[in-house]
Amino acid sequence: MLLIAPGGAGADDAVMPEGFREVVFSVSDLEGSARFYREVAGWEVVVDGEASPGLAAHWGLAENQPISEVLLRNPGDDRGFLRLVAFPGAEQQQIRSNAQTWDTGGIFDVNVRVLDIHAKFTELRERGWMFYSDPIRFAFGPFVVWEVLAKGPDGVVIAMVERVQPPLEGWPNLRELSHIFNSTQIVRDFDSSLEFYRDKLGFEIYLEHQGPSQEPGPNVLALPHNLAAEITRKVVILSPDGTNAGSVELIGFAGLTGADHSEHAVAPNLGILALRYPVADLAAYRQRLSEHGVEPFKGPSTLTIEPYGKVEIMTIRAPEGALLEFYQPHGAGGTPAEEE
Repeated sequence: MLLIAPGGAGADDAVMPEGFREVVFSVSDLEGSARFYREVAGWEVVVDGEASPGLAAHWGLAENQPISEVLLRNPGDDRGFLRLVAFPGAEQQQIRSNAQTWDTGGIFDVNVRVLDIHAKFTELRERGWMFYSDPIRFAFGPFVVWEVLAKGPDGVVIAMVERVQPPLEGWPNLRELSHIFNSTQIVRDFDSSLEFYRDKLGFEIYLEHQGPSQEPGPNVLALPHNLAAEITRKVVILSPDGTNAGSVELIGFAGLTGADHSEHAVAPNLGILALRYPVADLAAYRQRLSEHGVEPFKGPSTLTIEPYGKVEIMTIRAPEGALLEFYQPHGAGGTPAEEE
């Protein structure tokens, strides 16, 4: 079963956030990680320096914990940024240490588009990244794609997707790795997570899919080949406006369980730490969440987050540990200015 729902205005549009503007990775080697994304992804540095002194306290760390950061973006894009953060001297562990694809908790991966998946697969492999499989070509509803899951330092997983059919349109800045457009969570209680995003956060469904692989054999999620056509997966992709821009993908496996890493999905642990969403009226959205039984995990706090300037920020926690941060700039702006 598959459904693709058109994005549209909802009753709560006035208070809803946009799709996530950026993803936060906690890394052990800030300089090396930034160099990798400059050289391999072709991304440019927008911010490089020390994070706001109040960020450590907002995340529940010691106020004197330094945080260094680098913000990168695909040139020409105004969303899907990557913010790398490092916590010098902090005691850390990987959020999803030694995780299998069916292990739950935290954020599993981020998705980017590529023009030539086999070339990027080779390039990342030569740089020491590991993969759950070789690139796999498969049909997903009306789409035919090549996809591969790459796992790098700190347990970060990047899903690289090359569209085969129908032809990809509307991505004028796609050169090496596109901006980040989607992020996946593997969840144990699928219905609870779906209710959280759809009914409590007010996100709209872009796509639903349910079923096993069409036949046994190699598959993107590295399921045992003889079981791939037997293990049913539920997939739902949602975003504030019901599109595949800044969206969240939930995956649940029927009859397959693994370790749960939810408790480790907090700063300063290493890996994919948080998704950040801009919102025009944080107080109004917070009120909406409260009316649906969702209270802040951290904040609201007033911080300076470059390049947005002074912001009001609130962190909430999804049912299985993923951190979602909603921020409202105090002034105008909210996106990096294009270079002349």
